[in-house]
Amino acid sequence: MNHIDDARRLLEAVGIHDPHLRDVGGVPAFHAEPAQLLPLWRRLRELAPAVGRWPVILGPRPDGLRLIGDDERDDAIAAGLGMDVAARLGELREELLAWEEGDDEDEIEYPPRGPADGLAPHDEDGFVLAAEPGWMGLVPAAAGHLVPAVLGLWAGGNYAMEPADHVAVLRHWRDRYGAELVAVSDDIIELRVLRPPADPATVLAVAEEQYWYCQDIVDQGVETIDALAAVQVPARRWFFWWD
Repeated sequence: MNHIDDARRLLEAVGIHDPHLRDVGGVPAFHAEPAQLLPLWRRLRELAPAVGRWPVILGPRPDGLRLIGDDERDDAIAAGLGMDVAARLGELREELLAWEEGDDEDEIEYPPRGPADGLAPHDEDGFVLAAEPGWMGLVPAAAGHLVPAVLGLWAGGNYAMEPADHVAVLRHWRDRYGAELVAVSDDIIELRVLRPPADPATVLAVAEEQYWYCQDIVDQGVETIDALAAVQVPARRWFFWWD
């Protein structure tokens, strides 16, 4: 039985009959309306550990995603699961600071700080990749943090983030805060967070982790890690985007 037939059986198990499945880079996927995507994700996620397929909202244009070769996937998973996350985030910090030292512009504080008065955590269901009709993929992975290795996800071209880095950081946040991958594209990762931090010192520390992992959400987004600590870290949805 091929992967499309396997996916059809899985969907029927949650009451989705006769879906129009297509192959997206080796991943069986089906189209759904925005109001359906998150409820479907929640239902399929409950089956994922048993069936070995993790549901992933892929957005309206998923054709850039694909399964990578088994050896490359296994190497990325092994490297990610064995990685020291604090050390790797420290390396990314040093790489950014070294790059900025060569910039002729005025000196900028990293990570950028500033007031965050009046800001509140954002909507837990406001997933960007679920905001319009799009595709739900059933990725052959038993856990969400493995999906970047299975799909060979890097970051945007300006960054040194490799699939193993995503595996390591996402597992770290899963273990500490119950963060689970919900949606991906070639430049976006979105997580559902079951136990977001609440202690102010921890919230700010996680905001700094998120900055070294993905500077664009601050530098081209909320502008400071204090704002990130207000709107994202204590929320139940985390959004990452690489330019």
